[in-house]
Amino acid sequence: MAGYYKGTAVRADSDRTFDAVVLIDAEGNAQWSLTRADIFNNDGFVLFANVCCESQFTGDVTAKELGETRTRDASLQVELASGALQGQLHFDRDDYSFTLNPSPDYDHAVSLATLAGVYTHTDSTIFGQEVTLTLTIDADGRLTGSYSNGCVFNGNASIPDPTHNMVQLQVDLANCGSHGSSKQWNGAYSGLGVLLSGDAVFYHSVIGPTWLGPQSVER
Repeated sequence: MAGYYKGTAVRADSDRTFDAVVLIDAEGNAQWSLTRADIFNNDGFVLFANVCCESQFTGDVTAKELGETRTRDASLQVELASGALQGQLHFDRDDYSFTLNPSPDYDHAVSLATLAGVYTHTDSTIFGQEVTLTLTIDADGRLTGSYSNGCVFNGNASIPDPTHNMVQLQVDLANCGSHGSSKQWNGAYSGLGVLLSGDAVFYHSVIGPTWLGPQSVER
C-alpha cells in the first residue's frame, strides 16, 4: 500500500466532505489526514498506524485532532483495489468513507541532495497576524528551523527508498510557548513527507505532543 494518495472523505449521515491525504512509506508507517477549511475555522484530524504489509488492513489505530494534545482511539478498514485506497474509518463517534487515488509523485526518485534546501511558509491568523515557518534541510539530512511563536526545530530527514518519493522525519520542538498555548507543542515528533511541484514544495505531516496539521513549505 505504500504511496501518496489524495481524494475526498465523506462523513456518514452528512454532506460534509474532507480533503483526505494518505502517506504510507515502504515500512508501512501511515498517516490518514482529513482536513476541512471554511471562512470560520480549520477543522481536521489524523490517524496514524503501521499497516504493513498486505494490500488490506483492518484494525484499531491512533488519532489526534488538529492542535490537540489528547490521543484518541479510532479504527480503519482499507483495501488497495485497482490502484486506489478504498474503505471506511471511525473517529470521534463518526464514520467516514473514502476512495483515494495514488499520486504519480510517489514514483519519482528522490535523494537528500535533491531535498536539501531552505523552505518557508507564511500564513495569516484569524486576527490578521502573519506567522512563518522556516525549515532548512542539509544534504546530510540534518533538519533545523523556527516558527514565529518561538519554536525551534532540530532533527533529521531520511529517505529509506531513494527510488520512491517518501521522506521520514524525526524532529524535536523546543522553546515553544511565547504565543498562546504553543508551549504544549514542545517535544519529539515523527512523520512523513513528499517533495512536490518540480522539487519546489515539501509537503509533510508530523505527530508528537500535538498534531500541527499537514504543511506545505516552499523553497
